Amino acid sequence: MPEPVTLGDIVRAGQRLGAYLGPTPLETAPKLGENAWLKLENANKTHSFKIRGALNAILALDQTARAKGIIAASSGNHAGALAYAAHLTGASAEILMPANTPRKKVDNVRQYGAEAILFGDNYDQAEAEALRRAAGGGTWVSPYNDAKVIAGAGTIGLEIVEQLPDVERVLVPVSGGGLIAGVATAVKGLSPAVEVIGVNAVSAPAMHNFFYGSDKPQVWETLAEALSGEIEPGSITLPICQRYVDDIVLVSETQIADAMRYMIETQGWVVEGGGAVGVAALLHDVLPRDGAVTAVLVSGGNVDGDVLRRVLCLD
Repeated sequence: MPEPVTLGDIVRAGQRLGAYLGPTPLETAPKLGENAWLKLENANKTHSFKIRGALNAILALDQTARAKGIIAASSGNHAGALAYAAHLTGASAEILMPANTPRKKVDNVRQYGAEAILFGDNYDQAEAEALRRAAGGGTWVSPYNDAKVIAGAGTIGLEIVEQLPDVERVLVPVSGGGLIAGVATAVKGLSPAVEVIGVNAVSAPAMHNFFYGSDKPQVWETLAEALSGEIEPGSITLPICQRYVDDIVLVSETQIADAMRYMIETQGWVVEGGGAVGVAALLHDVLPRDGAVTAVLVSGGNVDGDVLRRVLCLD
């Protein structure tokens, strides 16, 4: 059976995106351990890695599919990325978002002319409504269960190996698995010995549950709302992650808040909870600070002011 996403697909995605996106920074993080580095996707367009997959997916569509309009569901960053990608390509976009989506992420959609529709109490409800609408016409672009989205995300892996040729371990935030599926395919394709570890929030444990047969519940009130939601049955991310991902670990709400504070106070970056889970895993020794050359993927920086004030204990 052919692989749903190959290293060649990711290389072609990098070529497709090259006219629009440059490499994101890689900077040292000595307080997270010797040889720890941060891959800063919060410094990307729309302040999230999601622009890579969304733009690659839309650029790869033919004119007929684009003309139908884009329909998607997102708890935030995929929405903003799709809105920006649709704006660049002249497509219309309708994006279903849970009612509790941070205001900043809703504004990110509307500023590019896309329609943000607040629906349901959580991501799973918003996705179900978006799929219903897409079935009636429109081009569905999943935030993770889409080969072109995964290939776009995988370009991060290409950059990590190029920027840090002696990398030994890569830590990746995980929700539905689109990001880690792409990154792991790229990294293992170029350097098979590199360890790729996913980091779930305890509040958003879907991939951990899949890997280890656990039954931890979703907790929708979380700092890591970008990681919330179950994984679509039959998602192509699951066999990719089974093949290439070495481990999935969990971090708590307290650990995520500490990581967000660390990123502001020590590294000088505002990072959202879902983007900080890899930092949390090292900061709290969920994974060892053993001197291995480690790239920690910081996936996004879109956080509401009220959430940030609460994390910083200013309210």
